[in-house]
This record gives sequence, structure tokens and C-alpha cells, in this order.
Amino acid sequence: MKKVSTGLVAVVALMAALILLDATFWNRFLTIGNQTPVTYPGWIGPTATVAGDFEHELLTADPGGRVLSDEAIAELVTYAEELDSFSLLVHHAGAIQFETYWRDFGPDDVTETYSMAKSVLGIMIGFAVGDGDIGSIDDPVIKYVPEWVGTGRESMTVRHALSMASGLEHHRFNFTLAQNPYGKALRLFIGTDMEQAILRFGLDAEPGAEFAYNSANSQLLMLILQRATGRAYAEYVSEKLWRPLGAKDATLWMDREEGMPKAYSFFQARPRDWLRIGLAIKNGGAVDGTQVISADWLARMQSPSPSNPKYGLQMWIGSPYVPERFYNSNTPFGVKQAEPFVTDDVVFFDGGGGQRVYVIPSADLVIVRTGMSSSAWDDGIIPNIVLRDLGFEQGGS
Repeated sequence: MKKVSTGLVAVVALMAALILLDATFWNRFLTIGNQTPVTYPGWIGPTATVAGDFEHELLTADPGGRVLSDEAIAELVTYAEELDSFSLLVHHAGAIQFETYWRDFGPDDVTETYSMAKSVLGIMIGFAVGDGDIGSIDDPVIKYVPEWVGTGRESMTVRHALSMASGLEHHRFNFTLAQNPYGKALRLFIGTDMEQAILRFGLDAEPGAEFAYNSANSQLLMLILQRATGRAYAEYVSEKLWRPLGAKDATLWMDREEGMPKAYSFFQARPRDWLRIGLAIKNGGAVDGTQVISADWLARMQSPSPSNPKYGLQMWIGSPYVPERFYNSNTPFGVKQAEPFVTDDVVFFDGGGGQRVYVIPSADLVIVRTGMSSSAWDDGIIPNIVLRDLGFEQGGS
């Protein structure tokens, strides 16, 4: 009996020591269950600041002179309220034509926008390619991740990760306590060592064989980017993108102090600054007449990938139309769209459950929506309300 008690004490002591050694992880693990887009900004930590260079807000049209009709605005508000939105911004003809907030949020409030962060990462990969830090997106991943030499992942390229066709294992994030605390998905979600977390991922499929929207791809790209540039991501984004945009400060969630950010989500910025990114994309990478993002790189991001015509390089493409857009074979639900977009040049950032930046160059239009995540979100409704009100018709202007 004494040996059993001594053994039990030893096991308990070992478990307590492991928890104390990784207290940040265990604190996250015990508190993930009820997090929402509203609570995430106050829950995550440690964080890193992406410094902006804000001087002035974007121009807002006078209510009496805006181009959107009262009827269209009423439709927008009705749908946005049905889906529990926090913000909705519509920019056209050089000005914000409509902007509103709910739940006591305002222009300087931030909420979590989930995978919209992936598209920011895609833009940043373009800077590294342009500067020569990443030689080519057709480089093998093992050039930057030599730990994978001899593991069967030698054929994987940077392009495969950018286009969600790397073949890496896909595990859905689980917000419950009834899971293995050392599981790959959980460690990628709330772990304190993102580098080791992503290095654990094996293959589910041959690289390039199939599309599988997978946050592991984005975390792999973050590892490649930081190794290739030798720069902390927050500093790199600030210098290359955020300051040139004229945005206010944004926030990243770090695995630990001076560590690596979560790449696939948790880039927290104001809706007006998401709008600034959308405007830069609409304008071919130019901001106030200065070329900030390579127009060639943006064109590559918006070009259909071989494994999915609806996806480019960390960015979604509006055409061709499908009534339900699925993320991967491991996720039983997709995003519904009852009708095609009125124009065929829509590209967008997709954050889970309806976080969106829609960019529609032919209509000189950018739309931002943030809110609670909802499986009822329909991608076509808000863009098409605006497009039709601006005089665009299906199949042409």
C-alpha cells in the first residue's frame, strides 16, 4: 500500500511540475471553451504590436451625398443585424459610403477576425520573394526547413503551402477540455512553441495532389518567412505594409515572449484598417500614389491554383460560382452562397463565420464585415446588394 501511495504521489508531483513548466499553455487550455470574437482580444497573450503610422482617417462621404440608396442601406443593415454583426463598411468612389457598428463597438474597437490573417501573411510572403529572401515560391520547403530532409516531405514547395495543397495533416481545432493536451492541433492552437508544433505535422496526401484549407500551411509559411528574412513578423509587417498603409497599431498573438506569432489567425486590427488593405489590393498595390505591394504579386495571389479554382495564394476567389464552398474533406460544413456574385472579379479575405474583406475592382468597391461567427453566412448577399444598387447587373455592368 505504501508503494502505491508513494507512486501516486510521484505521478501527481510529476504532473504538477509539467503544468508549472508550461503554465501559459495550461491556462489557455482551461479557458478556451467560451472564447468568441468579442473576448479574444482581451484573452490572448503575450502579444506583439504591429506599429502603424496613422495620420488621418479615410474620407467619409456626407450622408446627403453618398451613392448608396436608402433602400440598399436598409437591406444591408437588416442582413448584418440578423447575423449579429459588429461592423459593416462600404467604400466606393474614393470615400466610405456607409459605415456602422453594433454592440457599442466603434471605429477604434477590434474583434477577432480569424483567418483573414492568412491573407495578410500571403502579402508578406510576396515582399520576401520580391526582396530575394525567398528565392521562389517553387523552392522546396526543405530549403528553409532542413529538419524535414529525409522525411518524405522533400517534394513539398512553398507554393504548395501558399495554395493549401501541401498535403500536411489536417486536424480541426477543438475548443473542449475532452481532448489530448499534447495533440497536434491543440498545440498549434494554444501551444507555446509554434516552431516545434508545426514541425510535428506529417502528410495526409502527396504535396500538390489536393486542396485542403489548413492552418498548418499558414504556420509553416510563418516559419519559412521568419527564417528567410531573419525578422520578427510584427516588425516586418510594420515596415513593409502597416506603416505604408497609414493604419493604426494592430496586434499579434505570440506563442511566448519573443517567440513566434500564430500565423493563421489572431491578427487584430480595426475594421477601417482592414479596409485600407482592401483598398490597396483594389488599387493594384498602390496607396496614395505610392506602390506599396507588388502588383505582380497581387495578381499571383488572385490567380486560381491548380487544386482549387476558388483559391489563389492565401486568398479566396469569387468565381467560378459554387452554391457551397467547402474548406476541406475533414470539415463537414462549408460557406453557402445562394447566387453568383454580380461581377466576376470578386476576391476576398475569409475569416471563419463571416469575417470578410471583399475587393471588387471593376466596381471600385471594398466591403468589410466583422461579427459573430455564423454558419448561416451567405457570401453573396452583402456584395450583391451593393453591386446592384450601384447599377451592376449579372454578367456585366
